[in-house]
Amino acid sequence: MTNVVFNATKFIFSTVRNDGYKSFKELREAFHNYTRAERNGIFVLLVLIFLIGTYKLIKNFYWDSGPSFEEISHLIEDPVKEEVVADELSLFEFDPNSVSKEEMLQLGFKEKAIKTFMNYRATGANFKTIADFERVYSISEKDIKRVGDYIRFDKQKSKSAPIKMDVSKPSIKSNRKNAEPTLLFDFDPNTVSEIDLERLGLSQRVIKTMLKFRSRGKFRKAKDVSKIYGLSASKFEELLPYIKIKQDTKVAYGAKKHERDTSRKFVKKTVYTSKYEKDTVAYKSIDINKATNEEWQRIDGIGPTYAKMINRFRGKLGGFYSAIQIGETFGLPDSVYQKILPYVKESTPPFKIPINLILTDSLARHPYLTWKQAKVVANYRGQHGPYKGAGDFKKVRIFDTEQLERITPYLDYRVAVDTFNHGG
Repeated sequence: MTNVVFNATKFIFSTVRNDGYKSFKELREAFHNYTRAERNGIFVLLVLIFLIGTYKLIKNFYWDSGPSFEEISHLIEDPVKEEVVADELSLFEFDPNSVSKEEMLQLGFKEKAIKTFMNYRATGANFKTIADFERVYSISEKDIKRVGDYIRFDKQKSKSAPIKMDVSKPSIKSNRKNAEPTLLFDFDPNTVSEIDLERLGLSQRVIKTMLKFRSRGKFRKAKDVSKIYGLSASKFEELLPYIKIKQDTKVAYGAKKHERDTSRKFVKKTVYTSKYEKDTVAYKSIDINKATNEEWQRIDGIGPTYAKMINRFRGKLGGFYSAIQIGETFGLPDSVYQKILPYVKESTPPFKIPINLILTDSLARHPYLTWKQAKVVANYRGQHGPYKGAGDFKKVRIFDTEQLERITPYLDYRVAVDTFNHGG
C-alpha cells in the first residue's frame, strides 16, 4: 500500500516539468505505464484530495464556528446559575408540619423530593427543629440553605422575617376562587358534607381521600381521622377537639331479654357488646417487626392471606425500618395499607446485612438488590477492603439516591477478626 501511494504521488508531481505542464497525450501514456493497482491508488488519492478540499470550502463559507470560549466561560464557572434562579422564584414562611405539596413546588423543591417527604410525614413524624427537617433523605443541603430563613415551627409566623414573593407568578393560594375563611365547628366525619370540610380548611386532595375512605367504611373514633393520607399532624390536632362521632353501641338480644326478666333471682347481669368493640386495636399498638399473623388480623380488613404476605415480605427484608415499607408488599391493596398505618409503631429491624462478610449469592436474595448490584458491591469490597460506614458504601456508583436510601438502614459494617474474605 505504501508503494501504491508513493507511485501515485510520484505520478502527480511528474506531471509538472521545469518548462510547463505535460500534454494530455503524454499524461495518458505515462498513466498506462503503471500497474492496475498503482492506477487505482492514483484514483483514490485524487478523490481524497477532492473531498478534503470540498470539506474545507464548505466549512469556511457555510458552517458556523459556534460560540467562543469567552462566550460560554461564565456557564462553566457557574453551571447551576439557572437552577438557582429558578429555585428563588417564590419564597415564603412555611411550617414543615403542615406545608402542602403545591407550596413546596412553589418553594422550588423537586417533585421526587416532595413525594418522599410527604410519605415520611404521613407516618406520624413531627418536625420541631431544622435538624428534624434535615433528617429527611430527600431534602438536600442546598434546599436547606435556600429556605432556612423561612422555616417556622409554630402557627404564629414572625412578622419581622423578610418575605420575598415573585409578583410575576401569583401564589397558588391566591388562585382559589371564592375562598372562605377557615372555621372550626363540631362535625361528624361520617356525615359531614364536602362544603363543610372546605370551610374547615381542608384541601381538595384531603377531602377526596376522606370521602373515598368513608365510602368503604366508618370512622369509629376520632383518631381514625389521622389516618387520612395527606392530612398533616398539626391540622389533625387542630380539628381533634371538634370531632364528634356518634357512637352506635350494639347490645345483644340476650342482654335485653335478661333486663326484662326481673322475676329471676341471683342471676348475674351480663351485657354483650359488639364484636368490633371487643376486638378494638389501640392506636400505634402493633410493632411492625414483632407482629404475628394473629395480631395483624386484629386490624379491620386484614385476613390470614394479607397477614402471611406482610410477614413473608418482612422476613425477606430482615424487618421493617419504616411503616411505609408495608405498602411495598406485593399484592397488598393500597386501601388495606391505609387501614394498617394508624395502628402500627416503628422499630429497629432485627436482622441486618453483614456487608463485609456476606457472599454475593446471599446478598442478591435481598428484595432491594439485584444480582448485578450484589456482584458490584462484592467486587468493590474485594478491591478496596471492608466497608467502614455509609460513606464508603455510597462510593459504589451502581446505586441511585433512592436505592441508597432503601438499602442503607439494613447494612452492618462490622468485620469478624481473621475471617474476612475479600472475594464475593
